Amino acid sequence: MEMLVVIAIITVLAAIAYPIIVRMRANANKMTALNRMKQLAAAVHTYTAENSGVIPAEDAPGKELGWASFAAANTEKAWYNAIPHQLREKSVADFYQERRTADFYTHQNILYLPGAQYPMKQIKNQPLFAIAMNTKLHHRARGPNNVKTFTGLKADMNISTVQLPSRTVLFLERGLPGELRAHPAISKTDYSGSCKANAQAFVARYTNKGILVFFDGHAEEVSGKDLLTTSGTIIWDATLSSTNPSAIFWTPDPTEDPNPGI
Repeated sequence: MEMLVVIAIITVLAAIAYPIIVRMRANANKMTALNRMKQLAAAVHTYTAENSGVIPAEDAPGKELGWASFAAANTEKAWYNAIPHQLREKSVADFYQERRTADFYTHQNILYLPGAQYPMKQIKNQPLFAIAMNTKLHHRARGPNNVKTFTGLKADMNISTVQLPSRTVLFLERGLPGELRAHPAISKTDYSGSCKANAQAFVARYTNKGILVFFDGHAEEVSGKDLLTTSGTIIWDATLSSTNPSAIFWTPDPTEDPNPGI
């Protein structure tokens, strides 16, 4: 009888402790994400100071899937290689070249987020990113007669063109395959784990909220409904730049609609 009482007490205590432990773990994961994303933002400013104001590229043109393509010569200025090096951390290329790709999904990687649900079946084939650079910052390169090219090449972007640094997104938490979608309009294909993303790939990992980091270095927790309309377009209104100090912008020029392909 006494043993049954002891078991019952232990069961009750475990039931009380479990949600507390879960909340503590979630808070720890959120703090890790906040700290790492803010470090990345600070490193972008260091990088621009050394590169005439040009921010790192969101990716490299013509890159194929697979680990090797992230270590190609033309990825040197891509943010996932350039920014870790600014922090004296290993880049994606380093993990591949040192044959340590498994360590990419550990705390040895500054881009790793413990709160993300990395799909085990896919991580061996290519690096998957739980953090992404805002893909609305860089514009397509232009050819003759100022016509945009669609070769995958985007023009360099200078940090001086960001008109509202405190309200313009630099990095965001982005969805991985299989993660719970932050908004009903987000599709499964939006959660690809790519190194670049916009609001339509945003993920909420902490009680229905996720993290954005802005050009001035500060971070905010937001929900999917803070970023997307019911139809799935990015919330935007040019007049908000002067009337709403908490508005969120995705392009360097806040009067530019982020929804058309740029």
